[in-house]
Amino acid sequence: MKGYRSDFDILVIVNESRFVGFEYWDRATDRLNREPTIGVPVGLIVHSGREVNNALRNAQYFFTDIRKEGVLLYEMDDRELAEPGILSPQQALEIGREQFGQRFPSAINFLDTARYEMSKSMLNHAAFQLHQSIEQTYSTVLLILTNYSPPSHNLKFLRMLAEDRDRRLIDARPRDQHRHNSRFNVLNEAYVKARYSKHYEISDEALKWLIDRTEHLHALVRTVCEERSESPEQVAMAKR
Repeated sequence: MKGYRSDFDILVIVNESRFVGFEYWDRATDRLNREPTIGVPVGLIVHSGREVNNALRNAQYFFTDIRKEGVLLYEMDDRELAEPGILSPQQALEIGREQFGQRFPSAINFLDTARYEMSKSMLNHAAFQLHQSIEQTYSTVLLILTNYSPPSHNLKFLRMLAEDRDRRLIDARPRDQHRHNSRFNVLNEAYVKARYSKHYEISDEALKWLIDRTEHLHALVRTVCEERSESPEQVAMAKR
């Protein structure tokens, strides 16, 4: 679909939570994504063993799928992971509706703020707000579809996870034009650089295009989430 190639999601389980935030994981991800022999996006998802086991007991589909279908690449600790809990279709439906009600309005509000700040020629501020809108949007759809969203501000990583769950989301951003990819990469840096770097720049034209793409993403995510929230039976079918 539109040249899409499935990615590799690699779950890294560390024995202490203090190892989760190591800068090493970002460098490792960059190196894997530059490796020409791999040829598809790679995402490292890093959690402590306790976090993973708690997620399994809470029946988070993302970790349950990995436990059932994932391929073990390497291990130093052969302790078994927790048995997955089970959510009824009605419970899953209620969780999804709650997550949508909490997250999606924030995504809309961030976009509205971005438009306002752009109208005042506060382009860097607008870029940060737009970044937050997209982050919240992808987090929303991931929570609806998997009951999990990683604690990441990397839009490319969140987009990769979301598009793997519902390929319709690919339509939110053209992939066949270098200019468009460059604009998204600049926006991806906005979480830190738009606020703290005097060298960060984004053009009015780029922001207008990115706002348009974000509006389209919102529409796609709303459709996906509303479909998923129609009935418990539909949730059960999606999980299969």
